[in-house]
Amino acid sequence: MSHLRPIAVVCLMLGMVGCSADLSSPDPSPVEEGGAPEASSPEAPSPEASNDPLPSGHAPLAALAPPVDYAEPTRGGRGAVGGVEATPDPEAASRNLRRMTIDQLRDAIITSTGGLYWSDDRGRDILEMLAPSLGVPNYIDTTAEDLEPSLVFQKFLGDASRAVCTEAIQNDLEMAPGDRVLVRGVEPGLTWEQADEAQRAAIDQSLRHMNLRLTGHYIPQGDEEELGRLRWLFRSATHATGGDAARGWRAVCVGLMTSPEFYLY
Repeated sequence: MSHLRPIAVVCLMLGMVGCSADLSSPDPSPVEEGGAPEASSPEAPSPEASNDPLPSGHAPLAALAPPVDYAEPTRGGRGAVGGVEATPDPEAASRNLRRMTIDQLRDAIITSTGGLYWSDDRGRDILEMLAPSLGVPNYIDTTAEDLEPSLVFQKFLGDASRAVCTEAIQNDLEMAPGDRVLVRGVEPGLTWEQADEAQRAAIDQSLRHMNLRLTGHYIPQGDEEELGRLRWLFRSATHATGGDAARGWRAVCVGLMTSPEFYLY
């Protein structure tokens, strides 16, 4: 029995060495049922060599459109490049229209009517009294004047024009022909129906003069469309007031003074 003990020790040591070798080696790849695993190819096949069909919605490379040859951009000037309009000239850009300030409006009324302004029975300037309501700054709550042509501004301008134009036409009725301000070259009390051909031409010329004085725009000879509107206003107001030609001239004065051509710039 003693001679078997060294043999048992050697077998035990060999068994321990074998177990340690199994634990240190990696697990073998699992083998599918029916055979050994296939070896992977060292190089993947290139896309050109693949004959697999393309996904839906994709065209083959050969069917793609050729690249577009875009025009070379121009440098150093304005113009059409590639069918696209260049930016407009800054000098041609316009600003929004603004109305006159209250001081400018007062001066325009005084100049166009020969020195008249909108005043009450005591001679006080009504535009100055209404200045806070018309956007004039008080330098406490506001420091910049509101130059929007608001409804309040147009309402007070209408009141001012009716008062001033009534006084201006009345002054022309009482003045000598050479001193009249608005109605020139014709009697202010003459209606269109009472006038002969020469007097009707004088009425047209007086309408041109009034338009030039109030708006700064002269109606040229032959412009029947623009002159016809003023003539229609004169005749309609005269007819509506029972043949009072002075009321017709007053209507023309009010219409021109309340038009945007008078207070916008």
